[in-house]
Amino acid sequence: METNRIWLAVMSLMCVFLIAGCGRSASPPKAVAPMSPEENALDIVTAIYKISAEIKKKVPQNWGDLETYAASLQNPAQQDALDAIKKIKDLNYKVTWGIDNMVLKDKNANANEIVLFESPDGHLKSTYGGVILKADPEDDKEEMKLEKSGSDVKNTDAATAQ
Repeated sequence: METNRIWLAVMSLMCVFLIAGCGRSASPPKAVAPMSPEENALDIVTAIYKISAEIKKKVPQNWGDLETYAASLQNPAQQDALDAIKKIKDLNYKVTWGIDNMVLKDKNANANEIVLFESPDGHLKSTYGGVILKADPEDDKEEMKLEKSGSDVKNTDAATAQ
């Protein structure tokens, strides 16, 4: 009888520890870096593009189409949208106009595969699915190192040839 009580007590403690352990996450959640003003503007403009194409059934063909839709919004959203459009336009983003769900179906593409907006240097892009893609600064540094080492080799080869 005493053995059963000890066994029951041990099993109860194990259950308590097991339940308490299951409630904890394996790792702390990663903090998401806040968006820069440019990223925020890009996010807004991408949303305006997609809402115009899907809900308003007016697929944007130019900046004027986005501005017309933004002007139809209530303030303060209207001003935020117009400011975002101006910022992205002034930064000379490349835009893929005329994309909607029908185009995605025709291309048999996923919404996150179609880039709508791309910064001139390619460091920021947004997809029709609303995903903001950022170039990793570490990748840029690696490319610069590779380019530099490649130019050093060329310079060395040129010096050796002389």
